[in-house]
Amino acid sequence: MAKSELEKARNLVAQFIEECGADALVVVYSKVRKQRTETYVIPYGNAHTCNALIDYAYENYNPPELELADTEEDE
Repeated sequence: MAKSELEKARNLVAQFIEECGADALVVVYSKVRKQRTETYVIPYGNAHTCNALIDYAYENYNPPELELADTEEDE
């Protein structure tokens, strides 16, 4: 029997928690299907801790700054 998408994600999360010793983990990902973006949230651990992780990520996430290539021309 084929594993569902949720089962696959939960197995990855469980392995990560085991390897890193995390108490809780929240995975958020998206994918495009039929020109429509679907977003998924896979929490693992205590619900209150997962909610706190989501709040923390929302308040503290800063996208990485893109480094621009030097475009200066030699004069």
